Amino acid sequence: MKINFLTKSVLFIATLFCVSCTDGFSGREGRLEACADSFATHYFNYQFEAARRFCTPESEQWLKYAASNVHQADVDVLKTLSEGAGIEIERISIDDGDSTATVYISVSNFLCMDTIGTQGHMMRHARFVLPAIYADRQWKIRMEGLPRSERQSRD
Repeated sequence: MKINFLTKSVLFIATLFCVSCTDGFSGREGRLEACADSFATHYFNYQFEAARRFCTPESEQWLKYAASNVHQADVDVLKTLSEGAGIEIERISIDDGDSTATVYISVSNFLCMDTIGTQGHMMRHARFVLPAIYADRQWKIRMEGLPRSERQSRD
């Protein structure tokens, strides 16, 4: 059976249309995971300007606040690290309305600034919870304060 060019074109376009229109749970969850991973990687490596792309406009004030509390001693420590903070997405929970979510992450080997006005200290491992919202067909991290560790294991 010979399929002509027009039939092949219609099938190809229909396939592309079906694939591009699938914005199902796994597609949205994948985009949320990518957003959270990018945000966390930049944030926990003190690249606040780069992290800004992955959070809501209202969250920018918290990034500015975090940046304003970085001391020269913190910068010196960051420069000596052989590798940046490690980020692992542990779990994602998308709420029933599909427009809000919670991302549970694990962060390893990062400089922790848990007391304002003092130099940070290295942490081997901590877990964080990042709230996220879905608006304008994209996920963004919504900071309502600086990310706080669920459990801290000081090293």
